[in-house]
Amino acid sequence: MDILEQVCAKVETVSLHKYASYWNCLTRLFSPMALQAAYYFSSAMQKKLTTLLATGQFDVLHVEHIQASAVVPERCHLPTVFDAVDCITALYAQFARQKTAFPARLLSKLEWSKLSAYEPRVARRFNRVVVTSETEKEALLGLDPCLRVEVIPNGVDLEYFTPSRLCSTPTLMLSGKMSYYANEAAAVFFCQQILPLIREQLPETTVVIAGSNPSKAVQRLAWRSNVQTTGYVSDLRPVFQRARVVVCPLVVGAGVQNKVLEAMAMGKPVIATPKACQALSVINGRHLLVADDPRAFAKAVVKLLTDDDLAVRLGQAGRRYVEAHHAWAEKTMALERVYEEAQEVHQNPDYTQLDDMHKRQRR
Repeated sequence: MDILEQVCAKVETVSLHKYASYWNCLTRLFSPMALQAAYYFSSAMQKKLTTLLATGQFDVLHVEHIQASAVVPERCHLPTVFDAVDCITALYAQFARQKTAFPARLLSKLEWSKLSAYEPRVARRFNRVVVTSETEKEALLGLDPCLRVEVIPNGVDLEYFTPSRLCSTPTLMLSGKMSYYANEAAAVFFCQQILPLIREQLPETTVVIAGSNPSKAVQRLAWRSNVQTTGYVSDLRPVFQRARVVVCPLVVGAGVQNKVLEAMAMGKPVIATPKACQALSVINGRHLLVADDPRAFAKAVVKLLTDDDLAVRLGQAGRRYVEAHHAWAEKTMALERVYEEAQEVHQNPDYTQLDDMHKRQRR
């Protein structure tokens, strides 16, 4: 919040109690609205947004994530940009296949079904749609080939995340919001299937799981020796600095993983699953190490814990990759171009007629 106030002329907030979110989901369980949107829907936020739009002081309406989509008016007099980030329909397809508990799997399948219609319908309302990778663009276009989707990969603050020295202690780190299923599944997969193989050769290896709201499954991992969960950390840099190697063992996920980019920006050698780096143009063995099955992943970790030259080389190459492909200035310019295009589309009557025709064809 403090950071937003430093860069924004004004920050408006609306609180939403979790029980109101639960009620939203319950009452819309069998409606067309995705539960992602229902959970975060707030009539107070919708009213505030409508009031702000009526002032006429804004040039573009930028909406972040499908979770915020339900509060946007059906007809908006401003140019609109939908920052979808990822294709959430594709993500929930993975959840529906991966979750083991029957209620969670059933709910994921229901949400997947709702999202497959809701997500493209929401995206069609905007003048421009933005995602973080070509993979996510292809997934969205698979839902509706007529969507106007732009790819702007995530950026990293290279002055904030700076390289640190190589640690000599065998400390591994993985990070993320630990109440989020994809991160929880990654932590459980690593500690249960990979870590025992590492400790067969390096028994003193320690693991730090850094991230807010660790689920019960993640908290139970800390019962093991030399596994620590931090909970919320306001500044991850000191945690990165204490780690010899950063691991990102995602088994489900979508889009660009900031946790990988931030680790590389700090010059840390990274080992990731293909799922964790599918949206990046990294090269296995040059910028980081990629491994999928537990034994190959453990072998790569042991290699980086014991080979200083390789660890330093990968850390330096990772930093150069982020500098070349994910600097903030370049991404900011790309987003400004999207805003300009949204304004042109919004102001062009021909585009408006085509948009209306496009919507009528899908009713």
